Amino acid sequence: MGTILLDISDDGVATLTLNRVKALNALNIDLMTEVRTALEELARDDRVKALIITANGPAFCAGADLTGVPLADVASGKLQMGDAISDMMLEHFNPLMQAIYDFPKPVISALNGIAAGGGVGLALCADIVLAAESAKIRVVQVNTLGIVADLGANWLLPRLLGRGRAMAVSLLGDDVSARSLESWGVVWQVVEDQQLLSTAQSLAKKLAKAPANAVIATRRLVDGASEESFADTLEAERLAQRKLCNEPVFFESVKAFISR
Repeated sequence: MGTILLDISDDGVATLTLNRVKALNALNIDLMTEVRTALEELARDDRVKALIITANGPAFCAGADLTGVPLADVASGKLQMGDAISDMMLEHFNPLMQAIYDFPKPVISALNGIAAGGGVGLALCADIVLAAESAKIRVVQVNTLGIVADLGANWLLPRLLGRGRAMAVSLLGDDVSARSLESWGVVWQVVEDQQLLSTAQSLAKKLAKAPANAVIATRRLVDGASEESFADTLEAERLAQRKLCNEPVFFESVKAFISR
């Protein structure tokens, strides 16, 4: 693979590393295709119990690489820019994000540097987000480009930040430091740059021990709770427990707990 690196450890932790360093890991079609292919393979691989998404170089992801847009066709009037971008979102960007969100195993983002533009959604679309001291996010679309944030940012940011901060972060386009993200509850932990990957691997090993279906059920319940009534959430929890408590792992865990 040319734009990503992939490693699977003996304890079931897969590490997917964006590796377009010279392009600040901007999302071009090749990278997105390779990531989606890797996610499909990792989802089927029984060895894999948890996934880390990180990047090489000084940036986590600089956002969308629009060099694939047929600018000549736009300039000639054969194609409108909005239609070209919309087509790329439909065919590449949005399926990439959906594949990450739907990944059937725990996902950790390890932010090694700036996540800008579309990279913000990519950075935050994980079950647990870690950040290096040097990490930061910057939503550039509204203030700089006159468009809206994308790659799921308008869904993720209000849930993580609340409306007030989500609006300010989106509209102002300022850098938000790792420490601010930590204090706002966006990231789980900020660590020194050189400790980022080892900390992510340690957390991933812990997540790998949890039944994947319980992790995914928790993801759905937490994310859906803001759109449901309290009573609806109670019922969703009941239905999830009915399914999960029928799994052998729960029965064995109860037996082990009682025996202690």
